[in-house]
Amino acid sequence: MDRAKAPSHAAAALTARQRGLLAVLAAAILWSTGGLFIKWVSLDALAVTMWRSFFAAITIAILVKPRADFPWRSSPVTWAIAATYALTLVMFVAATKLTTAANAIFLQYTAPVYLLFAGPLLLRERATRLDIATVFVAFGGMSLFFVGRIQGDALGGNLLAAASGVTLAAMFLLLRTPGCSEATRPLAMLLGNLVLVATLLPVNLVRDPDGTLFPSLRDLAGLLFLGVVQIGFAYLLFGYAMRTVAALEASLIGMLEPVLNPLWVYLVLGETPGPWAVVGGAIIVGAVAYRTWRTERTGQLPTLPPETVAPV
Repeated sequence: MDRAKAPSHAAAALTARQRGLLAVLAAAILWSTGGLFIKWVSLDALAVTMWRSFFAAITIAILVKPRADFPWRSSPVTWAIAATYALTLVMFVAATKLTTAANAIFLQYTAPVYLLFAGPLLLRERATRLDIATVFVAFGGMSLFFVGRIQGDALGGNLLAAASGVTLAAMFLLLRTPGCSEATRPLAMLLGNLVLVATLLPVNLVRDPDGTLFPSLRDLAGLLFLGVVQIGFAYLLFGYAMRTVAALEASLIGMLEPVLNPLWVYLVLGETPGPWAVVGGAIIVGAVAYRTWRTERTGQLPTLPPETVAPV
């Protein structure tokens, strides 16, 4: 009986911020499974995006049951989060189609650099010297993933990937804005997914009149995981975490996603990452872990506006 109670006591001993950090970490782990399951599914990128958002919307609606209301009555902050969320997903998928996957993910994860400047300006979340050092060390580690693989052509795809980094940073900021309440975050994610489904369904039908965008049973299993777990659960965890975790801090932990992504592909499909990718991943994990340990140990927590920290 005492052993059964131990985990709950341990969780209760954590502060709200520590629970938020664990939630961001869990979200990054779930996001990182996307590469594996996208490879698993035989449908193309636009069809995968549509079905993934369809199942994610159902998941969020069932688990959270956001307040039913007419969409046009939702707040501007809610729609801004939904728009940046949807744009991030669509532009990243399009960038991956037009340029290399390496270029796309590298350029999207420039988001922490934008947050170094935008966080203090817009949210009063000041970056410390340790934050700045961590961003640039982690960014350097990311660059090692693609030694000998970055390509300079496909300008349109590279621009879209860079733009997805901007919208990703904007989504982080909006999730921390004082106008974003506990109820706003899941509702915004639901609306963002519904917008993607409503937009991509006619596009997919027009470009695929024979209906091959409909999944087989094998594809359906992968799409269910992508929608329910990799997007649905992950973004609910992330929305929960953003009540108590600074935008820059969350974006740094999110950089673990591209580190873990090739790991799952290697374990399941046997695709071996290059030695530079292994070194780069170790640098990112080390930088983020050291920053978190140092921050917790010294008590130098990020400066958060008190009105944005919700009670837990």
